[in-house]
Amino acid sequence: MDTRAWRMTTALGLAAALTGLAAPAAQADIAPSDPDPEDGELLLVLDASGSMSEPDADGTTRIEAAREALHTVVDGLDEDQQVGFRVFAGEVTDYTDPAACQDSELVVPVSGDNRAELRDAIEAYDAVGGRTPLAHALTEAADDLGDTGRRTIVLVSDGEENCVPDPCEVADTIAAQGVDITIHTVGYHVEETAREQLRCIAAAGGGEYYDADDVDSLTRTLERVSDRTSESFSLLGEEVAGGENWGEAPQLETGGQYVDSLAEHTLHYRIPRQMENSSVHVGLTTHSPHGETDRIRMELETWDGDRCDRETMSGFHFSTLNVLGTAQVSGYRDPGRVAGEDPCGEADELILSVERVGDPADEEAVGQAFELVIHEEPEALDVAELPVEAERGEVEWTDMGRDPRGAQDVVGGTSFGHAPILEPGTTYDGDIVPGEALVFRVPVEWGESLQAEAYMEAPDMQTAEQFTSLRTSVGILSPNRGMVDYDSGHTGAQRSDIFQAMTQEVRWHNRESSASGIAATDTAGHYYVTLVMDHTDDGASFSLPYRLTVDTFGEAGHGAPDYADDPEQLRPGRDEREQESREEREPENA
Repeated sequence: MDTRAWRMTTALGLAAALTGLAAPAAQADIAPSDPDPEDGELLLVLDASGSMSEPDADGTTRIEAAREALHTVVDGLDEDQQVGFRVFAGEVTDYTDPAACQDSELVVPVSGDNRAELRDAIEAYDAVGGRTPLAHALTEAADDLGDTGRRTIVLVSDGEENCVPDPCEVADTIAAQGVDITIHTVGYHVEETAREQLRCIAAAGGGEYYDADDVDSLTRTLERVSDRTSESFSLLGEEVAGGENWGEAPQLETGGQYVDSLAEHTLHYRIPRQMENSSVHVGLTTHSPHGETDRIRMELETWDGDRCDRETMSGFHFSTLNVLGTAQVSGYRDPGRVAGEDPCGEADELILSVERVGDPADEEAVGQAFELVIHEEPEALDVAELPVEAERGEVEWTDMGRDPRGAQDVVGGTSFGHAPILEPGTTYDGDIVPGEALVFRVPVEWGESLQAEAYMEAPDMQTAEQFTSLRTSVGILSPNRGMVDYDSGHTGAQRSDIFQAMTQEVRWHNRESSASGIAATDTAGHYYVTLVMDHTDDGASFSLPYRLTVDTFGEAGHGAPDYADDPEQLRPGRDEREQESREEREPENA
């Protein structure tokens, strides 16, 4: 039997996060478990003072950038997420009018059924106010939220308080009252004095301070902090229902992305090839926020029963409390077989099966959602001339250094779909909250290997008092979600820790390897780097800084196949990549 048919992979243990194609169906954004709305109330509190009409770093007025960012955030919210919108300095234009220091209005109350009202309020949001009453806005915002559950205020301002009292003292008072409210602040194009004040508010409110200078950085920041109010991990794609047998299997298109739910029986899907002699790669992702999940087995075979690949995902190697598992199977042309005798590489259609592996009486995972991504890679015309598969240890770790002076700020993505792109040879600074998973993308070419290192600095004394140690990991996944490598351990309250992961050189023939970590590195593209931390036993929320360094090594382009067709044509996410490419070209053509 082919060794590739019996590869076993571990799962990526990830923590809770928020966002992230049978007959055509409406696109869905599905969470594996139904979140309790009271567990995630979010109130956006935004500055409408006159200074918001000034231009930001890219020439757009700050108020226009804020509107655009808010629309993006609202469009990406979970249906059930409880969100409200408060504005300060939105009415009183006279600086000398005492009412300017009481100028704040809850324009959209916190609710899960208010998206139309939010969009209307964002359109009406304008820069008119004469003062910046941060303290008053915070006081009112605390009263806007409910009495129970996780509640978050996100305060965005481009200036400092010019009324009384001190907003930092107000934030401290809110925290001292034992009210379970976290306050994050965003300084939008601010001077140092305002930055320090906003930092103080966030520190007093148990939250984080973020800098933003343009619409892109503001959007990323608002998405990140809004993500932290929800415990669900969204899975994106077209809804589909797997068949109980091959005859009832729906058809999935290569290049597509789908969501389905685990059942008591095995689920089956048909995947027709769109190109001759192509390689078909299928990646699966699923999430259980409480660690209660079965192992999941994927199998790819032909209508004649020839097994092409089989992989079992087990979700307990990374994180003990929150599990997001990934796995990859592939069907490709075997170079060792003659034409006409390779059903997995030549069949017009393949059958994908997904089943739970575990105690049949244990139905914890029944109904658990999962995501499928399907990539069809064109035939490589020069397979015999390409480098042979890599071996373990062929590429050894190279010291990359961690120069804090050159570190760039980064806001990690909270789903694969929202992972920011990291540049090789760069160090990034960010923060992670217990129970959170951060996802990044790094472009890796043929002939290159990837390294990722996370340095977790020893926390300050106040933070260290809230935990003893937390399981943490750094992982690398292939473009098709296959596990490549990971390093896990415990971040201690009294020490600094380093976690490292790496790949071998990306080669076409790696897919023939019996080692899943090497077999997954068989295509060039965006590889995923993940930083994962378990949540605390008591649900305490605080942030820990990290320094993430990524780099690629080797001869870029070495061993690149001569494809029969466009290799990006049927890779999931092509529309997003083309949009990114257009955005990169626009400044050059301006």
